[in-house]
Amino acid sequence: MVRLIIFTLIYFQFSFINATCVSVSSDNWGNPFTWLCNGSPSVPGCGDTIVISAGHTVSIVAQQDYSGCGSPMYIYIDGTLDFPNNGPKLKLPDNSYIQINSGGQITASGGGGGNSNNISIGGTTVWKASDGTQTGPLNFGAAPLPITLVSFEAVVKDNTVQLTWITSSEINNDFFTMERSFDAKNWEELLIVNGAGNSNQFLSYMETDFNPLEGISYYRLKQTDFDGQFEYFNVVPVRFTKNHTFEFSLYPNPVLQNETLNVTTSFAADEEILVVVRDLQGEEFYSKAFITIENQEFIGVPIDESIPKGIYIIVASSENSIYSKKLIIK
Repeated sequence: MVRLIIFTLIYFQFSFINATCVSVSSDNWGNPFTWLCNGSPSVPGCGDTIVISAGHTVSIVAQQDYSGCGSPMYIYIDGTLDFPNNGPKLKLPDNSYIQINSGGQITASGGGGGNSNNISIGGTTVWKASDGTQTGPLNFGAAPLPITLVSFEAVVKDNTVQLTWITSSEINNDFFTMERSFDAKNWEELLIVNGAGNSNQFLSYMETDFNPLEGISYYRLKQTDFDGQFEYFNVVPVRFTKNHTFEFSLYPNPVLQNETLNVTTSFAADEEILVVVRDLQGEEFYSKAFITIENQEFIGVPIDESIPKGIYIIVASSENSIYSKKLIIK
């Protein structure tokens, strides 16, 4: 299936979105050139998601105290987080999370023992030098939810369905997929929307289904992480009835005898249409029922000599609608 990436309008209710900081070399934690945070060299900050890449060793050589941060931090270790000196500690805020993946490790290469080096989350020590080297897969802290979804709505507007959802936090969020179904069992991919990556602010997303399914249909939201894991959220039903803009035109008009009059309508396909030609006194000169065909451009009405020259009213009607126009025969 071809994935269509749709540009999404995102309303930022707050101006700051947390960064994803990825190690680009083996160096000290506090060196901004150890990291690219959202594409720029920077030391990780409050609320950031931190990735120590495979093959890199990031060293804690001085105290790194984030305990006063209001937003949790998330550390994913594919390489090595090392404490080469006695004393330095890594203090993370409440609800932070550390995940050591296969091939990753936490070490104290300086040989410090006891509590000389440690990592704490919300004031609670989760690792200390005396625990020795920790290798993955292993984690500390409660695994975060990828997103916190505040609301998800599908609302009919004009001849479209507007789809809106709000998140209050996003972690490692790559993209959203909007799916649609006519029976809530068989689903099709409707569109894909880029996620914010990492955020602890309220974000509002808005998309539009310009070709909704007639009748009752269903929408659901899927969220996918950068690592490919995903989850589904609640299903929202919608009842949609298309408002048809009716077209009724005649060509040519005036029409000559023994020509064919082309009657264009926008009745739905497979609808029975009765076409009647009457003069201004109401006398009927032509009457025929047609069954409309999908993508049919026009209905052909033969104007033969049985219909005298003059001014007429041509009427096109269905079970629920009736339309008329003046017709001139020359």
